[in-house]
Amino acid sequence: MDIDTDADGSTKTKVALLTLTDRGLDTILRIGEGLPNAIGREYYLHEKVLNQSKYHGESQSSQGFKIKSFSRLSDIIPSLWQEFSVLVFVMASGIVVRQISLLIEGKDRDPAVLVLDEEGKFVIPLLSGHLGGANAWAHQISEQIGAVPVITTATDVRGMVAPDEYARRYGWKVEPVDHLPAVNRLLLEQKQLYVWASYPLKPEHETWVKDTHYCFLSEKEKDQANVIIDAFLNSNIKADCLYLVPPILSIGVGCRRGVASDVILERIKLAIEQLGASLKAISGIYSIDLKSNEVGLIEVAKYLRVPFRTFRADELQSVNLQEQLSRSNFVSEKIGVDGVCEAASLLGAKRGRLVLPKTKGQGVTVAISIENSTS
Repeated sequence: MDIDTDADGSTKTKVALLTLTDRGLDTILRIGEGLPNAIGREYYLHEKVLNQSKYHGESQSSQGFKIKSFSRLSDIIPSLWQEFSVLVFVMASGIVVRQISLLIEGKDRDPAVLVLDEEGKFVIPLLSGHLGGANAWAHQISEQIGAVPVITTATDVRGMVAPDEYARRYGWKVEPVDHLPAVNRLLLEQKQLYVWASYPLKPEHETWVKDTHYCFLSEKEKDQANVIIDAFLNSNIKADCLYLVPPILSIGVGCRRGVASDVILERIKLAIEQLGASLKAISGIYSIDLKSNEVGLIEVAKYLRVPFRTFRADELQSVNLQEQLSRSNFVSEKIGVDGVCEAASLLGAKRGRLVLPKTKGQGVTVAISIENSTS
């Protein structure tokens, strides 16, 4: 999935709205008009219908939006699948199923997919109901246009909030994803899950803490947990247990110009493995502003689905001096700072603490810092 970021480096939600008919066009425009300004949106309409509509040609720009045309859904859906985090189809569900069936990767990678009838009477979250947020989007769209949300996930139907839904709300990831069915089944059967958090939870987590379907455990009781909140994983996890992984690890990277993305990614993976952490705990990739257009770094951030942000040399040098970080004469002579990766990782972690000092190899340096609490 391509990563579109705001000025602060945070990931921006992008929504694609697609339809085949003139009535469907009215519905996708109603949906799009009700979305918050911070959400990117693009409209797609079959070319035959667009050519016959009032929005054909120059009139689109006067309306303040652009409608893109297509001749076949199969020509555009594969690229939209990678680019957008939410796909809204106003057409028959069978058409959508056939179009997306070969693109589906997994709960933690697929976009949210929703289907509506052309009148906008019903909205169905078809794929990625929890982690992708399709169920939440169905409720939002239903409120906007007066549609009926057709929710079929068992936990939602029974009035329970699944652990992967809490993960989505807090921006956390699930590991391993294939344990989700067993854990959610346990929630349905026992009506309660046991949770242990390795970090102090924040006030924004209070809704979850007060949820009677969850019992939060002490350190002594953690072996009973079905849900563990931690960035550092135990490979011997039991089948009815999973991790919710908060993005608290900031990756600082320095590299030679032109280093391939697979080399950078391999160095990051080695550093993460050295810590015993999950790749899903990465909050972002950080470097010096001289590397803002470095293709390898940009591609790695896209692959990991995290922001890529750079800092000025003076910002990095200030941290180098304050924290007495390791110094490289070569880097100092070349770009005027004592080092890049350690300082960048600390700035990315909002002045957390360095947990993995600089590692180097294959023209790449990597350092990791951890935020002081869960995000």
